[in-house]
Amino acid sequence: MFAMVFSHKEIAKPFLEAVLGIKIHELRDPEPEKSVEMSPVSKGVRFDVFVKETGTSGETLRSFDIEMQMEDTKEIPKRARFYQAMRDSEALGKGEKYRNLKELYIIFICPDDIFGKGRAVYRFKNLEADDPKIEMRDLCFKNFYIFKKYRDVAEKSIRTYLEYFATSKPISPETEDIDRLVKWYQTDNNTRIRYMTWQEEIDIAVDQERQRADEEKARADAEKARADRYEKMLKDLGKL
Repeated sequence: MFAMVFSHKEIAKPFLEAVLGIKIHELRDPEPEKSVEMSPVSKGVRFDVFVKETGTSGETLRSFDIEMQMEDTKEIPKRARFYQAMRDSEALGKGEKYRNLKELYIIFICPDDIFGKGRAVYRFKNLEADDPKIEMRDLCFKNFYIFKKYRDVAEKSIRTYLEYFATSKPISPETEDIDRLVKWYQTDNNTRIRYMTWQEEIDIAVDQERQRADEEKARADAEKARADRYEKMLKDLGKL
């Protein structure tokens, strides 16, 4: 549902301007559930909402990945790292210069404080460890918004969105627009069917990943058992 609602640029644009404190020229139509896969044997990603800001000539100025993450999987920061890598790989054509990489914002919206530091908003960029005044200037930013802590947010523009995510009660014109779309999608049969199809695909992917993990563990356990038997045999023969 989140991906479908925020695939409307009339929803995504004011949201991005509010939470990032920037002014966006124009958004290319957001892509909900955008999938990227580099090769058949490598792990792919499915962005919740991926959108680009374009300039007067249609050129890309900045890119944004907006993710609603309801569960703390204990790996969200590394997931953000992987999403950056996949997005950057797709952004450049073969032989293209690295300087052509544009600003990239990866935004995670979470119910709980995944960092455990008591903050409602975490903003990350690469800085030099011994002198944080020195920025790496790789133009990649990763922001995390903890919507259950909306009361701790000073900026009203951000707080109204987080409060809506936490309570489902619109308190601003922007969140009223979101709420109207949510209610419309909830009553649309085609949308419900489409959403269930996406959810089924996600469930299948999760089951397949869990099965692969179980198979790898079984192979590792079998290998260890063989090694233990061999070691015992050598000990019994007095060779260890």
